[in-house]
Amino acid sequence: MTTPTIDIIQAIKDPNIFGDDLSPAQEAGLRTLYGLPIPSDQAALVRRCTGFPPRKPKEFREGAFICGRRAGKSDRIAANIALYESFFRKHKLSAGERGVVLLLAQNMRQAKVVRGYIEGKIERSPILSGHVDSSRANEIDLDNKITISIHPASFRSIRGLSVVCCICDEIAFWWTEGYANPDVEVLRAVRPSMATFPNAKLVMASSPYAMNGILYDAWRNRKKDKNVLVWHAPTMLMNPAVPKRFLENEKKRDPENYRREYGAEFSEAVSAFIPAEAIQACVVEGRTSVSPSRNRYCAAIDAAFKGDKFTFAISHREGRTGMVVVDHLQGWQGSRSEPVRLGFVIPEIKSVLQRFGVGRVYGDQFGAEPLKQSFGAAGIRFEEVTFTQNSKADIFGLLRNLIINQKIELLDHKDSLRELRGLEVELLPGGNARIGHGRQGHDDYADSLALAVHQLSKMKISGTWRPSRLNGRG
Repeated sequence: MTTPTIDIIQAIKDPNIFGDDLSPAQEAGLRTLYGLPIPSDQAALVRRCTGFPPRKPKEFREGAFICGRRAGKSDRIAANIALYESFFRKHKLSAGERGVVLLLAQNMRQAKVVRGYIEGKIERSPILSGHVDSSRANEIDLDNKITISIHPASFRSIRGLSVVCCICDEIAFWWTEGYANPDVEVLRAVRPSMATFPNAKLVMASSPYAMNGILYDAWRNRKKDKNVLVWHAPTMLMNPAVPKRFLENEKKRDPENYRREYGAEFSEAVSAFIPAEAIQACVVEGRTSVSPSRNRYCAAIDAAFKGDKFTFAISHREGRTGMVVVDHLQGWQGSRSEPVRLGFVIPEIKSVLQRFGVGRVYGDQFGAEPLKQSFGAAGIRFEEVTFTQNSKADIFGLLRNLIINQKIELLDHKDSLRELRGLEVELLPGGNARIGHGRQGHDDYADSLALAVHQLSKMKISGTWRPSRLNGRG
């Protein structure tokens, strides 16, 4: 494919190519990333968004665009960079090799949003549309040996690819895999895939969230790492088309959320509840369950009927050492069309409780009455524990202390460990705190596990173990 040699700003503004308009801040950010001259009327924008005055033009291999919502990150920044790298950048490829412009997002729904921007620009361009060989659900093949490929954020999807450009959309909110830091793992996998391409480009485009992760590290090191462009700008600066009245109303409604969502400020109020390394230190590798023994056990559930998991946990405390041991974790997944059926779940729970000699199960107040009736009909006593912000802080606070002090043995259970690592604490107005999963996570296993451990702390260690009787004692 032969194309005219033009820069990215010219390509974006040409009605026959990308056909977009750019705000001054969007244009200044792209000019800085590609080492293009900065017009005098954009110099102040560069200083404000990078912390430095315009320097000698230098193209960056990596860039982080940390901007508020509706700032044009996905449309004007990410999609245009992906298209420019696909159609106009020359990458030296071996015979039979296809270069990949990789678009990674939190999930396929979000990835399809970026794909929609890209497809729309290609379809309306008389120049670009003629160079598409084929289009599939997640890929667009071009006639220059480049494939635009859209994937959810997973390091597994990158292995074996020849990546000439990688766009990480909303990387601050990635949480999809069963490991602690998906952003770290993905970039650790993608950088070697780009190593042999001198002009390869890695771009992160995201609103900020908590003070952790790859995006926050880039912002924190922005004055030290001169090889990464960090462009930090609020919504109003990047996209003046967003109505001022809308932003003012959002600010009045929730000032803290406004600072994060539209002011592009990392939130000091949100942080990881339990350090990932502390959790890992408590995992007994290869242990997925513990056989019943002469201990007194405590069982808890986190009931769910639609969408979330219905989870069940059992724990005990060693009499001599005081070590808390997680013995059993189990979950059942429901959906909106097919909810979890108590008639199926409770007999399975009863079978496990009989093996551990337990006749009582704890759960929160949600759906407590039907649960009492259903468990009671099976000869199991259900006890309600009221969850409030304060009580949940106590319940999860005990679990956190046990983990940090390595006084608990956790099962090697992927889903529960992912949930524990994903727990966040958010400081609320008035000094209260919210403990729970992040925006893209779940805490079903964590809830039942924390409750089983908390109620265990109220029990006396002494007591006779009965291996098969349901006797009403927990």
